[in-house]
Amino acid sequence: MSLSAGSRTHSPLSSGRSSPQPRRRFDEDPTKKDPKYKRFSTSIDRALALFEGNNLQEWADYISFLGRLLKALQSHPSLPLIPSKSIVAQRLAQCLNPRLPSGVHQKTIEVYSYIFSLIGADGLGADLPLWTPGLTPVLAYASLTLKPHYLSLLERFYVPLGTSLRPALKALVLALLPGIDEEGGEYFDRTLALIEGIQRGVADDAYFWQCVLLATITSAARRQGALAFLARKLPRLPGAEEREPEGADEEGRTAAERLGETEALISPEPGLLVRALCAGLLDEQLLVQRGFLDLLVTNVPLSSAVLQQRVSRPDLQLLVISAAGVVMRRDMGLNRRLWAWFLGPDEAKAKEYFEAYGLDALVGGLMGMLDHRPNATSAERARPYRICLSLMDRWEVGSMVAPRLFFAAIESIRAYEDAAESKELYAEVFRSASMFFDGVEAGLIWGQILERINVVFAHDDDVDCGRRIKQLQSVRFIIRTFNVREDEMTMIHAPIIVLALLLHLSSASNDTADAELRREAFLLAEDIWDLVPDAAFRRQSTTGALPAAPAEDTDAAKFDLIQQFYSRDQRPSSTTSPDVPPFLLTRVAAWLFTEMAASVQRALAGSARDIGIQCALFVRIVAKVPRQPLLPSPLIAAFSATLAASPVPFVALQGIATVVAALQRKAYLEERDTGALVAAIVAALWHYLSPDAPKFHVEAVKVLWGLQDVLGTDRRIEAAVATMMTSTADAEAGSAEPGRKFAVLWMHSVGGLGGERYHLVLTRPLFLFLDALDDDGVEMSVFAQGWLQNLGSTNRLFWILATKLLDCEFLQNPGKRNADGAPLVRPMYGDDDFLEIGTYYFHTLLNVLRYSTNNVMAVLASELVVASDDTRSNALAQRGYGDDDMTLQTFFAHTALRAIDGDAADAKTSRRVSKLHKMALGVLHQLLLSPYASALASLDLDSRLTARLIATLDTPAATYVQVALLDVLHAALKLSLTRPVARSSTSTDDPRPQPPALLRALLGGFSHPSARAVLDSWIFFLGEALPLLSDVVFTLLLPLVTCLCTQIQATFDALQAEFREPSLSPAEGFGGRSPESTLVALLNGLEQILAVAHARLLHEEAQARAGAKSPDAPATAGGFFGSMVSGVFAVESPHARSSAANNRLTVLLCFQDTVKICYRIWSWGDAGSGSAPAVDAASRDSWAYTSLRMRGRARRILEHMFAAETLECLETLATLWPGAGSGDSAVFRLINVLDGSRPKHTVPAIFNAIYSRTNPSALDPARRSTLTAALTDTDVAVFLVAYARCLEDDAMDEIWGDCVVFLRDVLANPFPHRQCLPCLLAFTATLGEKVDNTNFGEQRRMRKELADLFLRMLTAAFTVTPVGQRPLEPPPPTALSSANSIDSSSPPSPPPSTAPSKSRASADDIVPILTTIVPHLRQVLLEQDRILTAATAITTSLIGPTFRSKAFPTNVTPALLSLLAQLTHLPGTQKAWKRDLSDAFLDSRFFLSPLSLVPGWSALSGHDRDRLPDLLSRITPPTAAGVLFGVGAASARLEADRRTGLNLKRLAFLLLSSPADTFVPHLPAISAKLAELLTATAISSPSSTGTRGEVYLLLRALALRTSAVHFAPLWPALNTELAAALSSLLPGADPAGTYSPPAVLAGAKLLDTLLVIAPDEFQLHEWLFITDTIEAVYPPPASTSNSTGASTVALVDVVAQELPGSARSAGVAGAGAEGEERGWGRRPWFAGRETAGGRAGGAEVVPELVVPFLRNLSIACYEGAYRMGPPDVGACERALVADLFDEAE
Repeated sequence: MSLSAGSRTHSPLSSGRSSPQPRRRFDEDPTKKDPKYKRFSTSIDRALALFEGNNLQEWADYISFLGRLLKALQSHPSLPLIPSKSIVAQRLAQCLNPRLPSGVHQKTIEVYSYIFSLIGADGLGADLPLWTPGLTPVLAYASLTLKPHYLSLLERFYVPLGTSLRPALKALVLALLPGIDEEGGEYFDRTLALIEGIQRGVADDAYFWQCVLLATITSAARRQGALAFLARKLPRLPGAEEREPEGADEEGRTAAERLGETEALISPEPGLLVRALCAGLLDEQLLVQRGFLDLLVTNVPLSSAVLQQRVSRPDLQLLVISAAGVVMRRDMGLNRRLWAWFLGPDEAKAKEYFEAYGLDALVGGLMGMLDHRPNATSAERARPYRICLSLMDRWEVGSMVAPRLFFAAIESIRAYEDAAESKELYAEVFRSASMFFDGVEAGLIWGQILERINVVFAHDDDVDCGRRIKQLQSVRFIIRTFNVREDEMTMIHAPIIVLALLLHLSSASNDTADAELRREAFLLAEDIWDLVPDAAFRRQSTTGALPAAPAEDTDAAKFDLIQQFYSRDQRPSSTTSPDVPPFLLTRVAAWLFTEMAASVQRALAGSARDIGIQCALFVRIVAKVPRQPLLPSPLIAAFSATLAASPVPFVALQGIATVVAALQRKAYLEERDTGALVAAIVAALWHYLSPDAPKFHVEAVKVLWGLQDVLGTDRRIEAAVATMMTSTADAEAGSAEPGRKFAVLWMHSVGGLGGERYHLVLTRPLFLFLDALDDDGVEMSVFAQGWLQNLGSTNRLFWILATKLLDCEFLQNPGKRNADGAPLVRPMYGDDDFLEIGTYYFHTLLNVLRYSTNNVMAVLASELVVASDDTRSNALAQRGYGDDDMTLQTFFAHTALRAIDGDAADAKTSRRVSKLHKMALGVLHQLLLSPYASALASLDLDSRLTARLIATLDTPAATYVQVALLDVLHAALKLSLTRPVARSSTSTDDPRPQPPALLRALLGGFSHPSARAVLDSWIFFLGEALPLLSDVVFTLLLPLVTCLCTQIQATFDALQAEFREPSLSPAEGFGGRSPESTLVALLNGLEQILAVAHARLLHEEAQARAGAKSPDAPATAGGFFGSMVSGVFAVESPHARSSAANNRLTVLLCFQDTVKICYRIWSWGDAGSGSAPAVDAASRDSWAYTSLRMRGRARRILEHMFAAETLECLETLATLWPGAGSGDSAVFRLINVLDGSRPKHTVPAIFNAIYSRTNPSALDPARRSTLTAALTDTDVAVFLVAYARCLEDDAMDEIWGDCVVFLRDVLANPFPHRQCLPCLLAFTATLGEKVDNTNFGEQRRMRKELADLFLRMLTAAFTVTPVGQRPLEPPPPTALSSANSIDSSSPPSPPPSTAPSKSRASADDIVPILTTIVPHLRQVLLEQDRILTAATAITTSLIGPTFRSKAFPTNVTPALLSLLAQLTHLPGTQKAWKRDLSDAFLDSRFFLSPLSLVPGWSALSGHDRDRLPDLLSRITPPTAAGVLFGVGAASARLEADRRTGLNLKRLAFLLLSSPADTFVPHLPAISAKLAELLTATAISSPSSTGTRGEVYLLLRALALRTSAVHFAPLWPALNTELAAALSSLLPGADPAGTYSPPAVLAGAKLLDTLLVIAPDEFQLHEWLFITDTIEAVYPPPASTSNSTGASTVALVDVVAQELPGSARSAGVAGAGAEGEERGWGRRPWFAGRETAGGRAGGAEVVPELVVPFLRNLSIACYEGAYRMGPPDVGACERALVADLFDEAE
């Protein structure tokens, strides 16, 4: 069949016909030569001229036109042809416009009737595509008076056509379905009879049914009518339980006829039937869903052979799931029909019916819904849970569905927990899953859990261990996530499931069961057991007679009872009685206790890795179950055997200790067992108190005190610890290991774990530890000395000593004294006094005081003896010390005086008394050497000691006591002096040590591993030696600081690694010293050397200034802990200036290294960092303690350094800052917590850092940075903005004045600050935002001042650096100014980085900064005039020049468009930005914009919608350009068409960027312009072929943004143009060259878009272009061809057949592969930009792009409808955008 484009006219096409142009008739040419035909044609043309002149304004004009046309047609009744029939059909279609009155429609039908009678059936059959499209939409809007005429027309002329109607069958069905959507309608029966007549005429029931089903699927608007037809005519599919009647049925149909009807319904395959039913079940209208459910119940039962045998499993699942989805409506009528379909007609066999026919399909469908695709929405993910919940309403369905879906649903929600994009989306899905879980019966839930546990422990080698672990983790997910705390669950099911788990674990031996699997199982048992309340086993079951125990008390018998309990049939949901357990809960408790004890015993014997988890579970079981009569004796033996091993794994040790404590609490243990186990546990725990491995310190001490809590006042643990202290098992004699372990025990006990009962465990071990102070040469003594000097809980140690001294009864008050201070009666010490005990306590106290620091002595002088302790208060009063409390220092002085006041009663006692006196005098001497000894002056010590000395002169045995007395007396006479140890060692007469040798020694002492144990001594030596080396301290500074920093770094790394690496026993290392104490000591040394060096530096600078100033000028003093010295670089001699500069640079470089390492240490335990460091979970408490301690020490050093050199330290931290976008950085958190870095100090320092890099000459030398930090001015400015944003709003009061002064100075000379002006603008805006939240000061004046500064800063930013220019980079600044240069002998200074800094890429770009500022302009500027001024400045200086640049649009960025969008949101600023936006939109280069800019342009185009009339006026009709002639005529036409094409693109983009139906009022004007443009040909406008593609782009935008009711007038012109464009591909069909290859491609894309979005009215016209029925997949046989002999009338298929090498078979064969490759469905074939980049162009467009599209179009559209997927409108929009901007790179 050949095609023709038809005749073209110059009449408007705004409301043209709704059909493509007709194909050439075989009898047209001969009749045109007939004179009668010419007269006939002339009369027709005259009648048509009335319409073409646009004279039809009212409905009466249409009536007149139709009358003239009818009269013209009747003038030659003998001619069976219609002249200009395409135009006649077009005008008649226009007269059927739904907006016209019914009278016009009736007259039009009359004309149609006459035409059809004139041309006859053959003529109508041949021109069916010409006349039918105008008639198909009529019935949808026809009035009651029109319907009979319309139906009569179809009955009279269409029904007789018979098989000729086959191509248009689906369209005719769709056209008639609106007539039967109301069953009570007047013309319902007639319309139904008409459909049946068409069915009989087509004579192919299978084809007819496929068209009806396709119409049901694709057209939701006509689905009500389709339902009415199906309800009456759909063949009934008998169910399996029904018996076929042997003869004819009630309607007289035989079995063969019924079988034939059924076969016709499902031929060639039943997929369309299933999808039609699914479409009805998924319809939005409730009545439609109800009707289709009725249809399923009556005509398509679930047990029918078609559904069970002929329909594929996926299709059956689709149908069942679609039906089950109606429960989401919560409508009783729908649910009742659904249950009737699911459960069958017989209620007695409902459950068996559903299980046989629907269960597998429903479960499979729900499984598929739970297995979501990755991009599924939260509503889609929640849908299966809601369906399952609703299915639970019917127990016959829910009881079978829930068990099979339970764990699949759990796994789905568990997987989504990790994959969810946000917590809100997950919470939405979880709510639905939780509702489903709550709807399932408790017995079913726990039965499924038991079944999953059985599967896990089944002996199935095919299931790997990893999968079993995941199954157990799913159960744990249920316990942790869902509501399992109902009484029935916690009281009955939880204990039974735990028992079942333990039975499984007991039957699985350690050799065969994987350790990780067992661990996961015990964790699950622990989670479930936590659900059981404490009172669970106190209640006895009273429901019914229960067996007390199984027949055989074996594990198998117990498990069988449990299995029977959960495997019984489910009861209906109406049953309210709770589940009855299979045995009494008291029996369950006993079994749980026995099983868990046996499990712990086996774990200990086999050294299982999960022993800790098992012990924890056993402890919980012991706590909740009633006390059992007997404790299994093998358990105690297993404890003892395990504790005898060395070392015991800490997890096992901790577990054993907790179990022993639990058993002791419930009196399971005998006295002898308790003592043995406690001793063994303490011995094993002693191993884990080693400081070398701090991993389990806190945990081990917790275990000890947990045992002590159980033991009460029993001191067994103290005895056990003392035994370990004196044991030689740890190391050889004198080893410090016992003391180091005791130090750990003391630290954590007095720190909170021991409370006020610390003396119960620590007293005797403390004295054993302090005894080591006597042996100065042993390792224990050295460690004890260091421990005392760093002890933070000294008061508790002294309280223990005070308590012991109060117990010494022989220390009595001597009474009155004489004038010399001697007692009138001296006490006498005899054999009965326990002098050795007193001597021992004084000796211990002396050792403590001998090695005490000033801090310890301060504790003695400040802490009181009683301190709210009643026991000590009573003892103090009894011993005659008075009722008033006193300090420890005073108490010890009184006690020592009492000791030396007594004499020996006889000679044999004198030696003992002498020892007592020496020890007491030593204590008193140490107290007097204390810097806090001034409080002892009131005791009159000098006179009393003098008296004692006089009395001692006569005692030969007290010779050594005299020496001690002299020392004490000397000290008493100099109470106000301090110990002169350091003074004596720094005498200038002594030879000084050589610095190099000393430096080597110091470096070796700090770095060598063997020196770690005495590191405190080295640090102490350093502090004493540095005053001797003040002259050469700068020479030693860099090596010492480098060494210390290196060692700190290594120690810190080792400490981090210790807590990262999981281990079960303490590691050896660190040279016998704990890493944290090593780190503290190194930090102390670093702090000391920096303090001395900085103090020396300030001293030298002060001396240099004193020489340059007048004698009267005051000198400025300072120090490391003082304030900074101003005027460091004063005018001085060149040599002194160079030396001072070198020294300062050396100190500051050391400061930098120290700040960096301290910041790293502080950041280790930073809780606000967002990501916690990797720490072994078992030692998290110890890590928390250690990191907190380290952070505190690093923070104190940083505070001291900030107080000394604020600017330099701040710059160093700025280099550590990760940069903009890092959020709440740890650097700012550190700055905010330092005492010396308040905003009022920090902000001016940052200002100085900026000045030092931009204009150092304007800054006082004392405030100038040395530029040792690799920062640019931009980096510092970015740091300033980020710091300001993290400040509290109230801090503005502190920094306001400094900020205003700084900003004014910058604006006074902005050029040096040109690089950082954008950041300073952001800083000004930040100030405005924060000031807006405060109310300090004069708000009005301040806000006005800030607004003026902001506007001036904005102007300066644009003035100093205009858009499109970048000034030359300033030369890199030197380390010091040129006036203070460094000579060649100075150490090298790291130059500032000359490469672009980390923030340069964004900091000097003002656009993103303005984007963040503009939304807050109202807070900054307040007044509308200022806001308008700022907006004008931004558009004038930034946006306007960018849009008018030659580089437009490549110079436009998304950030710039975002800035413009923010400006458009400011009210009252349209004057500032509207012109620039319009100019950019009208720029001819606009569509060269990259696709990344399209979203920004689209958002902005909404503010330019009023430009549409102007754009329409800019579109020039093609004829206006065609009248030009002469020189330049061709170029003028090309330019006019180019402008027209751009305006069409602008219109399309404007439509696409706006909401739907925004421009409906302008639709007639748009339609008129399109009609003018479509009249252009290659003759009238040679260049117009290029604009036809832009017309198609505009039509695509209209189709996407206009609703169907408003788009209806455009269908005639659109169909005509599409048909003409496709027909031009036929050979010789377009001799004028109207349609170029790009235009044909654009037309194909328009058709592609229409087929994807598929508007309801276009479905009536699809058959004109594609084969829209099942014939697209199954071609019809030759006998069913239409009257012309062609196999199809679809224009796409005809063109595909006519094109060379494009036979139909090839197209169909390639559709599957290529369609799958392109992902065809309801997505567009073309993705856009197919011709961009030279991929295809010119003549290659058709064969490479259009031909594959045409070959596969029909079959692909059918497959898209078959898949029932929603149209991908977004893909259509993206493709249109890509085509609009196809020239962009």
